[in-house]
This record gives sequence, structure tokens and C-alpha cells, in this order.
Amino acid sequence: MGLMAPPRLVVLLLLGLLLPLAGPAASATDLAAPADPAQAASRVAAKPAPKKLEKAVLAKVNKHRAAAGCRPLVLKKKLRKAARRHSTRMAAAGTLSHQLPGEPDLGARISATGYRWSALAENIAVGQRTPKAVVRAWMGSAGHRQNILDCSMRHTGIGAVRQGRTVWWTQDFGRR
Repeated sequence: MGLMAPPRLVVLLLLGLLLPLAGPAASATDLAAPADPAQAASRVAAKPAPKKLEKAVLAKVNKHRAAAGCRPLVLKKKLRKAARRHSTRMAAAGTLSHQLPGEPDLGARISATGYRWSALAENIAVGQRTPKAVVRAWMGSAGHRQNILDCSMRHTGIGAVRQGRTVWWTQDFGRR
């Protein structure tokens, strides 16, 4: 989706899907930062951001969860792998989307890593340069906030990739 964003945070897509337990329970939302970083960044190859950025997001998210009475999320490598792959694909396509053309849906992407789940959710964003900025953006959006503060979620994987000065973010949440 290519939208020119005004000088404030824009929610490009707010999607909440609840599927029966026979399939995934998913809730998905996404955010774009003020400029149109996707267009500017599409000329540069994406590279994984330092793991410390992902760990900082987890620490900030867990602080919000603690304040809401939720247990901290535990980082799972398989969810991180899925999140990083998705961020890389979004950057390559220059598109912020939960499902890119030709890409499996969230449940299939997570299952492909070997993570066994009963519920999933995903937050995505582009353009926020720091963990503080992306968590602030997600907490300022009802759908993202709901995913972060869903006390039934136990695990997470965070994938941040840099494309020039632009950072693409995916946070996948899971419950077994």
C-alpha cells in the first residue's frame, strides 16, 4: 500500500481476524511513520538491524505488559525468524502489508518455522527509527495496543531490518 502520510502517524490498515481454534486466531494491524519511507527506501537492499534493537523493543513491550498486569513475553527464535523474514520481504517489495502477493498468510508463515501455536497476532510498522518510537506508535494505536496487552499471548519474535535509513518492523505474537 503506498499512501503519502501527513506529518503524523497514519494507520494504513487495522485488521482484526478471529478464526476458530481449528485454524489460527489472528489479529493483525500495521503502522507507517510520517513520511513515505517505502518509496525512498526501495532503492536500497534491506539488511538485518542489530539484535539490540529487537531486544529493546521486547523490553519496552514487556514494561507495558507489566503495567497492565500481564506476564512478560518470551522471545522465541522461530517467531523471530518469521518476523525477520516478513520485514525483509516488506522492505524488498516496498510495501507495508501483513500478506504480500504470493506470500503465505500469518499462520502458514509461523507454522513453516516449526512453531506450534493455538493463537497468533502481528504488528508491523515502517519508518520509526528507534525501538522507543515504534513501541510508542504501536501503543498509540488501538489494534496494536490490544496485541501487545493481550495477556493470553506468551511468546514473541521481533524482526527489524534496515533499508538505508528506513527500518521495517514486524512483531509476531504467539500462544501454544
